[in-house]
Amino acid sequence: MMKHRRLISAFLLAALLSGSFAACSEQGDNADAADGGDSAQLQTGGDGGSVDPAVQEEETERLTAELPEDLDYGGASVVLMQHPYQAGDWSDWNSRDLYAEGYTGEPVNDAVYSRNLAVEERLNVHLDVQEVGDMPGAIQRQVKAGTGDYHISTARIQTLPSTVLEGYLVDLHNMPHMDLTKPWYDQKCIGEASFYGLLYYVTGDMVILDDDSTGAMVFNKQLIGDYSLDMPYDLVAEGTWTLDRMGLMAGVVADDLNGNGEVDLLEDRFGILWQRDAVVSFMHGSEVRLVDKNAEGEPEFVIGSERAVNVFDKLDALLFDPHVVQNIHNYEGKFSDIYETESNVFRANNALFMWIRMRVAENLRDMETDFGIIPVPKFDEEQKTYYSTINKYTAASVCIPNSGGFDLDAAGAVAELMSAEGHYGLREAYYDINLGTKVSRDPESTAMLDLIIENRVYDAGEIYSIGGIADKLYAATQGSSIELTTLLAKNEKMMKTSLEKNFVKKFKALAEAAGGN
Repeated sequence: MMKHRRLISAFLLAALLSGSFAACSEQGDNADAADGGDSAQLQTGGDGGSVDPAVQEEETERLTAELPEDLDYGGASVVLMQHPYQAGDWSDWNSRDLYAEGYTGEPVNDAVYSRNLAVEERLNVHLDVQEVGDMPGAIQRQVKAGTGDYHISTARIQTLPSTVLEGYLVDLHNMPHMDLTKPWYDQKCIGEASFYGLLYYVTGDMVILDDDSTGAMVFNKQLIGDYSLDMPYDLVAEGTWTLDRMGLMAGVVADDLNGNGEVDLLEDRFGILWQRDAVVSFMHGSEVRLVDKNAEGEPEFVIGSERAVNVFDKLDALLFDPHVVQNIHNYEGKFSDIYETESNVFRANNALFMWIRMRVAENLRDMETDFGIIPVPKFDEEQKTYYSTINKYTAASVCIPNSGGFDLDAAGAVAELMSAEGHYGLREAYYDINLGTKVSRDPESTAMLDLIIENRVYDAGEIYSIGGIADKLYAATQGSSIELTTLLAKNEKMMKTSLEKNFVKKFKALAEAAGGN
């Protein structure tokens, strides 16, 4: 019987909290546990409570998709949309979770191949995976024409707003056979991406590009030891991994190695490497959003709260000293590949921390020095939970074109079974083999992955670019500060108008058309 990865990770986290990995941790006797401790929130539910042994026991049972035994689609083709191959900066964000030609010995590839075979045999279908460069455009053309060209899309989240708000996608609550209560769908996505009872996209275990696109931090173990710093694993477990702690540690390591008094990306040592996308990741990690639902379920801007102002004041103080922190987007045009340059600085032991999307960790597998993977820091020690952000530019979703030209029943059964099967073999390959063994080289990092993946934020304000505020935040990171209060003062009226006109009004119209609110 296959054990679910969460049971393994829960064991590792428990051992980490109890000190069982002290021999692996180079600074095993560092800081004392914080009073009251946030360590209890390091559990599979992510809600701040302790691990329920009964829940852990349930996780040892392999769950199955509850599909009718007699489902048989007579060899019909179900067409899935896959992102086409892209080179250069986008090579990391190609699809690798929908199609495999055969077994190669590579864990993710083999898991995809096995899953697809199982789905085809169980449902008597042919999975036809086709590369589509412009998924939103293809979906819109198909729906307008009423054809059945494509049945399941894995569109990137950033491309979804127009297809969602113009009614080009099926409400997943109405999809045959898709049981959205099952653990192979990200329940945080379902809760936060649903408005007025409608859900048009979901993330989960059918694909791994959403996991690849989740924000996290890597740290250099050699520099941690060289400077006698607290082991970040311990800080996470104690609940003391905060923006302030990251800043203090970064300042200790930063150094003008060539002694010329200037900032040289390729010759000096830095505390933190980041990208402009990380500003939203740090914001969400600090329990702040652009848009959230109020008590009545209505979306509203919350970025003007006192906490948000405090968070951005801290980010302004933390992220804009070039002697300590480097935003790689400031080097656009100076290097042919700024992302590879950033990784090379980290590989050369010239950065203590680097913000990444999880896929980038695999690019570091050839690094001679050991590194670890941890969540983005919290705002302060009073905050109970570590939060992560799915990067909308690279993450894939699962959605269904709202066209009458194909069999929704077959599409729903395939999506459900691919997700259910992916919950085991594909997820096992991604977590415990590909990342745990080949990349991070230590059990602590593998245990951190659940913590990173299970508390992800789906912020409608950022995903739908409501009021353009997210874009303005990205742009501000390439200056000398963000200055949130000034930014909001200039855009307050436009923000409110955009939220009501371009989001709320359109969602309510969709709900009314669907017979809802």
